[in-house]
Amino acid sequence: MVHEIPQAERVDEVDLFLSQQDGQIQRPKGPSCRHPARQKCTNCLPLDPFDEEYLKEKDIKHMSFHAHVRKLLGSHGKGTSLKKPLENLRCSLKQNCPDHKPFPKGICTKCKPQVVTLNRQKFRHVDNIQIENQELVNQFLDYWRVSGHQRVGYLIGQYQPHPEVPLGIKATVAAIYEPPQHCREDGIEFLEDKNEKIVDKLLEMLGLQRVGWIFTDCWTAARAEGTVHYTRHKDSFFLSAEECITAGMLQNAHPNVTDYSMDRRYGSKFVTVVASGDESMHVNFHGYQVSNQCAAMVEAEILCPTLYTPELAYVRETPLSETHYITDVQYTEKNEYGAEVLKNGRPLPVEYLLVDVPAGMPKEPHYTFHIGNMSNSKNVKFNVENRQAIGQLQGGANLTQYSGEFSTNQFLEMATNFHFLLYLLTNEMVQIPEDWVKRLCDAVKDQDRGKAMDWAQECEDWHQLMAVAHANDGGSRNDIPEIPGGNRFDEANAGGGAGATWNCGHCTFQNEAGRQDCSMCGLPASD
Repeated sequence: MVHEIPQAERVDEVDLFLSQQDGQIQRPKGPSCRHPARQKCTNCLPLDPFDEEYLKEKDIKHMSFHAHVRKLLGSHGKGTSLKKPLENLRCSLKQNCPDHKPFPKGICTKCKPQVVTLNRQKFRHVDNIQIENQELVNQFLDYWRVSGHQRVGYLIGQYQPHPEVPLGIKATVAAIYEPPQHCREDGIEFLEDKNEKIVDKLLEMLGLQRVGWIFTDCWTAARAEGTVHYTRHKDSFFLSAEECITAGMLQNAHPNVTDYSMDRRYGSKFVTVVASGDESMHVNFHGYQVSNQCAAMVEAEILCPTLYTPELAYVRETPLSETHYITDVQYTEKNEYGAEVLKNGRPLPVEYLLVDVPAGMPKEPHYTFHIGNMSNSKNVKFNVENRQAIGQLQGGANLTQYSGEFSTNQFLEMATNFHFLLYLLTNEMVQIPEDWVKRLCDAVKDQDRGKAMDWAQECEDWHQLMAVAHANDGGSRNDIPEIPGGNRFDEANAGGGAGATWNCGHCTFQNEAGRQDCSMCGLPASD
């Protein structure tokens, strides 16, 4: 019997692909080459993916993770899966040492962590963050625009090869999931997420994963002009110590699975994106990761934020418990004479902990999911989860108005919405069984219109959910859907008599005459 490897234990497909690539940077024959076309010289020999001069020439600040591995393996790492050059940093005590009693009654050099000397990380696990389209982030920023409060979300997408960096990886963002949270003007507090496992189940159905997190830090400068203050820059800070610690916790919770380490874990691809003001005083997006050293210190619970200086972190002085061990942390800094000196990590600049990752959008937008019906001028959006604080509720009127944006044969477009699919699994009125949602996710992944329409016709729970939603909506006359490019289905333009009705053969809802499909379930009228 073959047992499927859990998602958390699998090596990402992008890593499997890149591990099989040659990785050499090809160079054409140049004007200084004096040899036949099929020969090579020092001027046109291929370069290693970690070649420092090439990376500097292309303005690539950090080599890619797989280039780093090739460098450790001696540049020819293809097919060397048995070699494991990566070793994780340990900042906490090794437990259950057989040579002595547990700490604090005993300790030895084998279980005691080494002194940490901070170095700026020369490689990065992710080389680019690509947000598929402008509408995706605009919908996320709408919460701040409406309330003035900051917001946090998980970036949903996948990791793909990034050809602009040798053996590079990019995180492609297709959706943003907004977990339960308490939002304030000056910060955000995560709340317990009872749907966390359901979200992960949906992502597995869709072939996606959490690739990072995003949060806003926006302060309005001139509301009429739509400008925001430029608060994060080289003279202030890029990520605060508290944000670095949160990023480290999330990276530890989403480890990078690799066969190049004895632990099968090394670092993380989980990225951090900050939405804040830029030099032009408009909202822009800046990507980061924290170093593996930072993540190790966070795991050992020895790193703290400082009270009034966000650009400084502090190595804890007082243990959290009797068995908590705090290792020494130091970093190098140039003194007034230009000589490098070791300094104690109380405090330490967070710039030693950061790896910046370029973030942006492609020239041609891509839409894994739709925000609304882009062919309809009204474009009613399906509300994002957990936005009750600003009056945006899912279900009821929102569900009926959203479904009314689409004709019967547009059910695929209607279902190609991450927040809508999640609602099917999490709503408290009529939850759709997982096997049915899996069928719909398969249709969405394949963009199979026939499968989606069959699903809408055959799923009885979907019909019931729509009936309940319409009952909660109150059946407002203004919610009668429009045909894209046409007029409303009503008596005036369909020739129906006032008060005439017909019963839907699928969900039994009583519709007004003149409609060709049911305003509840969206299925066509039975002959």
